[in-house]
Amino acid sequence: MILGYVDSEDRMYDLNFATLRLRVRVEQPAPKERARVTFSQVAGAGAASYRVLDESDATAEASMDHDGKRVPLLRPVEGHLYRHEAGLLFFAEPPQRDPEDPGFYLVKLRAMPSAVRFLFEAQQGREMISIARDESLLVEDEADGRTVYVSAASVALPKEKIAYAIQLRPAARVKRLMTDLVPSAPP
Repeated sequence: MILGYVDSEDRMYDLNFATLRLRVRVEQPAPKERARVTFSQVAGAGAASYRVLDESDATAEASMDHDGKRVPLLRPVEGHLYRHEAGLLFFAEPPQRDPEDPGFYLVKLRAMPSAVRFLFEAQQGREMISIARDESLLVEDEADGRTVYVSAASVALPKEKIAYAIQLRPAARVKRLMTDLVPSAPP
């Protein structure tokens, strides 16, 4: 799972504004073909491309699951959700941002205010969540949406896996995108 940002040049950053040296793009196909989500290296070769299976406007919220209690990371933000062959991809698209607090949707930022403003204003950055299908543990109905529980590397301790809870709403829009998201256990 990647929880962070993407800028106007499709470069991805983690929650600490460190570059991941990756790009993510939703490429629009030729007529009668499906869109594709492509993850690639910023410099050098190497890319993975997946067909978009479905998409919808949605609201996303993210938190860490710490011994059954949720520690918020991303406040509810409107955006667009893509279901592709290898998982889910969400891009925040809030209608407007407060110029005094462009990082409002993130609960706690550990970056200089000037860096936050630069990313969101000059680089036209936005929040993003990428969930790999093989990191998805469980999908549950919750309130007016669905929650995906994910096991992924910690931002602070990359060698340690922790649980995240990603809430997606409204259920009427996101339910179909989450069908078969959790891989079946082998017999």
